Amino acid sequence: MASSSRMVHLGAIVAQAAVPTPPLDFQPNILLLFPDEWRFDWDGFRKDNGNVPLHMPNMRSYAARGTRFQHAYVPAPVCAPSRSALAAGREYDHAGVPDNFSNDYPINQTTFYTQLQKAGYHTMMTGKDDLTKATQIGASIGEYLPYGAFHMSELGISDGIRHCGKMDVVNTYPEPHDYYGYYLRNRTVQLENGTTISAWDAHASCFKHGDLCQTTTFTDDLYEDNWVAANAIALLQRKPKDKPWFMHVSFPGPHPPFIVTSKMADSVVNRTWPQPVDSKTKDICTNDDTMGEPSVANTRCNYAAELENLDKLFGSIVDTVDSLGELEHTLVCISSDHGDMLGDHNKHGKTVPWEASASVPLLCFGGSELLQVKAGAVVDKPVATLDLAGTFIDYAGGELAEGMTTQSLRPILEGTQVTVRPFISSGLDNWRMVVQQHNNTWFKFVCCDGKCKGAASSLPGPTDGYSQFLFDINADQFDMQDLSQDNPEVVDVMRALLPSHFACGGPGQSLV
Repeated sequence: MASSSRMVHLGAIVAQAAVPTPPLDFQPNILLLFPDEWRFDWDGFRKDNGNVPLHMPNMRSYAARGTRFQHAYVPAPVCAPSRSALAAGREYDHAGVPDNFSNDYPINQTTFYTQLQKAGYHTMMTGKDDLTKATQIGASIGEYLPYGAFHMSELGISDGIRHCGKMDVVNTYPEPHDYYGYYLRNRTVQLENGTTISAWDAHASCFKHGDLCQTTTFTDDLYEDNWVAANAIALLQRKPKDKPWFMHVSFPGPHPPFIVTSKMADSVVNRTWPQPVDSKTKDICTNDDTMGEPSVANTRCNYAAELENLDKLFGSIVDTVDSLGELEHTLVCISSDHGDMLGDHNKHGKTVPWEASASVPLLCFGGSELLQVKAGAVVDKPVATLDLAGTFIDYAGGELAEGMTTQSLRPILEGTQVTVRPFISSGLDNWRMVVQQHNNTWFKFVCCDGKCKGAASSLPGPTDGYSQFLFDINADQFDMQDLSQDNPEVVDVMRALLPSHFACGGPGQSLV
């Protein structure tokens, strides 16, 4: 049973959610652009904070037209659990997908896509959504379907072109198992010596660092993110003309491995990228040595190249909506499922509670003033990406399904509220965390059962079996300084907000 303090705070969420938002006089189209593994400070805006010299003009243009969030936390920093929590409109512990490969999304649990369908929407999905990641879109249980249609209708998707991403695509080589793999196998490319091979063999070679990975074989037109954008445009062009629509464009990049075409690799040379924080090693970009060739180095410059390419793809999709005459009535949101440590604290990948892993970019804009999204606004109050589900249902005039706890960010987008939750939670594996404001400071409390993976070298180890830390998210973006000993009362309050089934030193235990 949940503690009384936990029940009080859940009640506060419900009370806040009960405040009605005046409906629009139309149902807007909704476009969600969703790269994979995009950390918060590599968003194209942080030149003054870490000096990340990204060129992302579309992101800057969209920010000028809409609202950008400085602190957006994911429900769980790993692919399938995060995406499943968003789809379910529920926190990680209640979304039914504990990790990447234990099980697919439980199809008896209603998604926000289904709620949009009930509100009259044509829903579309393309790319790597990872809602059927465990079965690899059904292929591992012998149910491969063209266009990645496995369980698509049960998930609430009206039309889609779904597939796996990055290493999942090639994990059954030499035979493909998903739609992108079959697409590549049906196309040919030429080696630099003129020999013709399948694009599938060339693609797998790049991911396995083989000698078939050449400029002429690993091409921009076949690059997976570019293919996702082309599929998104195809879905837009074939959708019904008499219904509002929702589209989730789920790009595989910039998820590792950071493998890029020669054009992408060459586009980011002669720029200095920030080095990993609190790390024993440097991130050495070698693109200068491979000019004119694809790059398979897992480096920050390749990560940047993927992001700048994605920015161009955002523009191509938004421009298509505009060319169809529908942008004026379209809400566009851009975010990600989790970040990447990129070597900070000697840690790569995600899965951990640190800012680079659990905090992502988030930006929304309306195609016109009809959507009432504040232009040029920058929100420094933390939000949960989980609440995109509630936001979309709110704009659609739909209803939350039973069990959904997602809130709507619409009051923030319209400038009538500054927050919609009394606290934000996230978790995975052996840790849980809470973000909440105390004494005009936004704190993040992290508790790990045992050691916290990827923790800063400045942090102490476990005490009595648990690691408990408190951070000021504005003053300490790399989780270096533990403030728990100086704020025991804050720690006690925030610890009580952790899920009731997650032990963290025992109820009421103080650190002092």
